[in-house]
Amino acid sequence: MKTAARLACLALALALGACSSGGGGGEQAFARPTSFDGEVLRIAIPRADGRTEHFSSLRDEWYSWSWFPFMPNHSGRRWTMGRTDRDGVSLAYALVSWDNDDPSDYLSAGFWMRFDGARTTRRLDPADAEIVPFIDGPELDARVAPGLPVAGTASYIGSAGGVYRYRRPGVEPVAEEFAATMTLQADFAAGTVAGCIGCVGDIALEREHLYAVLGWRRGAAAAEHPPTGYEIRFAPAAMGETGGFSGASVAVTRPDRAIVRSDGSWSGRSSSRPAGDGTLRLAAGHANAAFAEADGGEGSFDSILTALHPTLQPSPPEKPRLGS
Repeated sequence: MKTAARLACLALALALGACSSGGGGGEQAFARPTSFDGEVLRIAIPRADGRTEHFSSLRDEWYSWSWFPFMPNHSGRRWTMGRTDRDGVSLAYALVSWDNDDPSDYLSAGFWMRFDGARTTRRLDPADAEIVPFIDGPELDARVAPGLPVAGTASYIGSAGGVYRYRRPGVEPVAEEFAATMTLQADFAAGTVAGCIGCVGDIALEREHLYAVLGWRRGAAAAEHPPTGYEIRFAPAAMGETGGFSGASVAVTRPDRAIVRSDGSWSGRSSSRPAGDGTLRLAAGHANAAFAEADGGEGSFDSILTALHPTLQPSPPEKPRLGS
């Protein structure tokens, strides 16, 4: 992503409500980017130019439809909101799930896109946009400490999804949406968390979110070189007292490709609400990784991630019994 470096802390502020050092301390609180009352979703995006852009599903909705959330007893909906001004177009896309008994208990995730210079809302090209992901909810508020366990370990599994970019000499760069399984391992005695995208299952192309908003088409180079087979490993990162973590040790591998360089960063927050066994019930955040290959190919992944305690994971469908 061409703006990733200069928007790194902005993205973290949106995604987590805090910026946290790799050592897990010194967290600085930021305003949360969303609010939801069970009917109206509001999003506040601090832009790189210092201004804040506000969206309301009541005022700025372009379209909205339902989706199936992963949390039990939650309902889900997604919104695409848009704003146009003299200098371009801004979009906000968000998925929200809320507790049916208490709609103020919600989780939201999505992205903001800015198309400077656009004079139409049609044929918007994500390659020309600033893209900032966010993930938010009351239980991810940095002002509420999670009460981390002091011993033991826990494993979590969830999802990661975002933008996959790839280019190689002589081929025009392309961008695609991807989805994958995210796994996390927490070591509470050491105060660390490690993770991997693509270690369980494959990283795959997807057209569920960005494609629906902009009508993305798969480019030829992406079809020739899909993200399948890559694994993105995040080395253990320290968890701060308020549940935030961040790290800059990232390795991208693929068995059939000679990767000569890889780097990246990841950051997230653990929920302030415990699971039934006293460990964290979920973690969420943002991750990016870039890599270079021996034949000149270059790629990157930029994603939102969530990882869930086993009690929150949906049960696999039952296999039909013979004779039933």
